[in-house]
Amino acid sequence: MSDTSGENSGGSSDTSAEKREGGGFGIKQIGLWTILVILGLAFGLSFGLPSDAISFGQQPLAKAFGDSIQMQDYNYQFAALQMSPYVKIPKSDKKVMEMMGVKEETLDAIVERRVLVNAANEMGLNAATSDAEDLVAEGQIIVLGDTFLWLDRFNYDIFKRWLVSLQTNERDFLEVQRQELLARTVRDLITSSTVVSEGELRRVYEERANKLSLRYVRFQSAYYADLVDPAPEDIDAYVASHKDELKRQFESQGVRFTKLPKQVRLRFIQVNKPKALAEGADADAVKTHEEAKAAAKAKIDGAVAALAEKDFRAVARELSEDASTARRGGDYGWVSLEGTGTGLEAVVDEAALTLGVGQTSEVIESDDAYYVVKVDGVREGDVPEEDALRELATEALMDEGGKSLAKQAAEEALLKIKDDGKQLSELFSGKNALGSDSLAGGIDEIPLDGADGGADGGDGPRMRVTGLFGKGASIPGIGPQPELTNAAWSADDKAEVIDRVFETTDGVIVAGVERKESASDEGFQEARGDLYRELATNKSVRINSWFAKNRCLEAKGKGQITPMHDKIKRLVTYDTNLNVDEDGARQLRPYSMCDRVGMRGSFLRLGGLEALSRGLGGGGL
Repeated sequence: MSDTSGENSGGSSDTSAEKREGGGFGIKQIGLWTILVILGLAFGLSFGLPSDAISFGQQPLAKAFGDSIQMQDYNYQFAALQMSPYVKIPKSDKKVMEMMGVKEETLDAIVERRVLVNAANEMGLNAATSDAEDLVAEGQIIVLGDTFLWLDRFNYDIFKRWLVSLQTNERDFLEVQRQELLARTVRDLITSSTVVSEGELRRVYEERANKLSLRYVRFQSAYYADLVDPAPEDIDAYVASHKDELKRQFESQGVRFTKLPKQVRLRFIQVNKPKALAEGADADAVKTHEEAKAAAKAKIDGAVAALAEKDFRAVARELSEDASTARRGGDYGWVSLEGTGTGLEAVVDEAALTLGVGQTSEVIESDDAYYVVKVDGVREGDVPEEDALRELATEALMDEGGKSLAKQAAEEALLKIKDDGKQLSELFSGKNALGSDSLAGGIDEIPLDGADGGADGGDGPRMRVTGLFGKGASIPGIGPQPELTNAAWSADDKAEVIDRVFETTDGVIVAGVERKESASDEGFQEARGDLYRELATNKSVRINSWFAKNRCLEAKGKGQITPMHDKIKRLVTYDTNLNVDEDGARQLRPYSMCDRVGMRGSFLRLGGLEALSRGLGGGGL
């Protein structure tokens, strides 16, 4: 017994030694590892744990309906999006990717598929792996709900290489396609159940079939404001009655009136000289050139003589040939004579440097023109509040006066049409608003060149035609104008103009009906089929979008969808530093899961449409 006992005891001791020598865990080893783990945790808590440190398996991006959305799911989705002919990912421009939210749309595309699969399961719908195999065998793939052909004839070897580019394996790929089939079925059910009422069809048809084309002339307030010269007493009165409002403007436009370099308020009258003759010009050409030069000199001398009796602004409007300043009475604005100068010819700057406030130069000559220059004011540093308020008041009075003159010109044009039987095209096809060759007739004869460019800067009234537009649509070239649209539909389309002036945000408009098309029962029956399909498709897109997003938000609220915020934040953080404040915080709206569910990659689709239109679209292999 004792021998046996001793043998057993010895055997037991030998076995324990073998375990220690063979690397088995004894009490000491367990204690050692425990101490190491505690030290590691203490170090991590003190100095920060690395990303994804100490975790049991890979942390998912999110959990949806009991399943995890892993990084490999995201990688597949991003690669699959690039295969779609309907999507364009601007990978070469990371800032554009951030602005579009490419990563966010990719992640929400996965979430949307899971949401619709869950809805399909609740409806009792099913799709087997064999259904996905059949889809792939036909060379098709579903991405973002779109089914497209990736290979004309299935080839397994090509398919396996293709899976590598998608960063997935055959089993996972078929599972995603099985889910896509279910999601597509849910969308198809919603689409097939979408109904468009007869009343809605008729309303849309009439909006499109009832079309107008207008001829119109726009009288812009800013164009006429150039003709307004507020008197000093009017400026004083305006400052007194609008002081609080002007002070608020002054405070909000502080940069405009503070820390200014030395500036002058410059005006000039310009008369152009004839272009220089080519070498070897004949005697007749030389004679003609000299006569033209003499005429230009006589004109500028006449301007100097007129200044003895008239205000500089009036003479500039009458005689100056500079397109940008003549209407404004020669006003070139506040400019600096230092550094690069005013941008005018050097002789103008040199003359201005010699002038005091209110002084006018003699005639000065350059190679191209004759000038008379005037300095209206000088300032530097911070503009006194009183002077700034007067400047703001002057601008306000010019704006008010411009609106009044624009309306006056429009009303006078209506009188010409009504009393003299004129047409808009007659009145507004020439240089002057009412076809006159002189400037002696007041508002009627203000130069009004068209927008295609003329001597007056191209902002003057000119007849234009809108082209056909729907009854409820914005007017091309004008914008939303319900009063004008309603009046046009009620007006006699044989009349040259509608007998009233229409006010806009930037002036007034005179208009007439150029062409009118009306809806009819016959036209409705002809258009009904195509219109129904269009409206039903558009409506189903909206309903599908609402359904998917609403289900996503509801599931997130119930905890059925759980984003892993830290990991997602790392994923959707771009390295562009786009729109970051001085502390480095992003200014773009932070991503929230479900934000883009239902959109089916809308921004990416816009890029894809652009690419397809330029022949850059491509999908598959």
